[in-house]
Amino acid sequence: MAHYIIRVGGHLAARWSVWLAGMELRHEADGTTTLSGALPDQSALFGVLTKIRDLNLPLLAVERAGETTVDECYGGRQ
Repeated sequence: MAHYIIRVGGHLAARWSVWLAGMELRHEADGTTTLSGALPDQSALFGVLTKIRDLNLPLLAVERAGETTVDECYGGRQ
């Protein structure tokens, strides 16, 4: 799995995390939200980006931050 960091304009409520593939949401002081988390493939990334578009949020950045192991994603549970 690849770990992604996505930055959008505006602050998202924490409840959106589940809808956005369980990505962690962090509010930044500059009025943006950083989403981070592991996604299994590019189609999952595209799904998250489509949802961001559907929410009419400005997409500011997308960064692939590296690979994530199964243990890191699921805390050792499979």
